[in-house]
Amino acid sequence: MARAAAHSIQEGLHQCEPPPKAGAHASYIPNVLVRTHDNQIARFYDDLVRPRIVLINCMAVRDQASCCHIETVSQVQPLIGEELGRSVFIYSITTDPEHDTTSLLRAFAEKYGAGKGWLFLTGEPADLKMLRARLFNHMGGEDCSMHLFRYGNEAVGLWGGIPAKSTPELIAQRLSWITPRERQTGPPKRGGPPPLLTVEG
Repeated sequence: MARAAAHSIQEGLHQCEPPPKAGAHASYIPNVLVRTHDNQIARFYDDLVRPRIVLINCMAVRDQASCCHIETVSQVQPLIGEELGRSVFIYSITTDPEHDTTSLLRAFAEKYGAGKGWLFLTGEPADLKMLRARLFNHMGGEDCSMHLFRYGNEAVGLWGGIPAKSTPELIAQRLSWITPRERQTGPPKRGGPPPLLTVEG
């Protein structure tokens, strides 16, 4: 009885917790359940997108062209540096969930040296199709999911796109545009040209 009462109290406390603050695109980006290559389940918007800076691409293990793009992403990793897996995350969403099981995606991640912060995602086919449609379909219904990378900082509502054939350096630069920088502490420093030298004699 006491155990049951304690359980109900915990539930009540949990219900009183304020819901997480929704970002600018909470009503647009689907909050579908996805599964990572490490076999973890997450809510796409609430868990993976809302609190983070993200780079998102689509791929399929059996699609040779998308494998070339994965090679590019693997070269972006070292350019992100220590922020990868802390504030910046990479998500590679399969377009072939019937074939790309978590074990296949795990092997694929290992093949391309995916580090902490780079997740390969699968899920229900209908959910992933809706996800791609919201993130990658242009006006007119054209599916650009295999030719475009999306990057965003949902906390401030900033999103953009870049061709998948771009260089790793350019992709990393785009991510840096939406990554907050630490504010300078202390008194402001002098800008502009250096002071003139005084010539004696």
